[in-house]
Amino acid sequence: MKKIILILFLFLGTSLYSVYAQAALIALLFGDKVATENFHLSVDIGMNISSLPNLEQGGSTTGLYFGLGTFIKINDKWALTPEFKPLSPRGASNVSPINNYSSLLSDPSYDISLRFIDVPILIQRKINDKLFVSAGPQISFLTRASQISTGRLQNGNNAELSVDVKSTFESIYLSLPLEIGYSFTDLMKGKAADLKIRYNLGLNEMIADSSYGSSNGSTFQIFLSFPFIK
Repeated sequence: MKKIILILFLFLGTSLYSVYAQAALIALLFGDKVATENFHLSVDIGMNISSLPNLEQGGSTTGLYFGLGTFIKINDKWALTPEFKPLSPRGASNVSPINNYSSLLSDPSYDISLRFIDVPILIQRKINDKLFVSAGPQISFLTRASQISTGRLQNGNNAELSVDVKSTFESIYLSLPLEIGYSFTDLMKGKAADLKIRYNLGLNEMIADSSYGSSNGSTFQIFLSFPFIK
């Protein structure tokens, strides 16, 4: 966990200026109309903390979260914020195995690694100049699912085995993101950033193979959103 957080902050530090460069490139491609107070794009970078509740065993996993956001102002209080998040990892650690390799590995442990593309469409309500809340539907598309098995071989060497288990999980996942956010101004040379904390409430079953178990999933997200406004 500490290593993931350290990697996240290093990633944020090295990416901060490149984020604005990428957003500027998008604005150049599509014009100044995508860089105003009423309509603009953002680059979002942060971390997912997820688990698969209701499984017989299982802890949480963490992973880097990345994508693009859009802000469409409706009035002084309300806005529509569709997003596209091509990197949204989920999963669980120390779970019961889908494929058991106890005959190959001694003292094996099993993790589930899931990769999704998230498409949330949120309605944002401004509380004051700094604070806002958001909620709305999200559809997620499963792109990869792996069981990571770790343990020792008979010769004493450590081993890690990754096996595709995509057929065990549903390909489409629906959830309801609930978000609270805080806007920072003058974070870097007058540029603003939003800190967002989001919980995704699972609305449907994530596991297609009922013989393995049942879970709607649970995901917390904390990330920074860097809007590009000229």
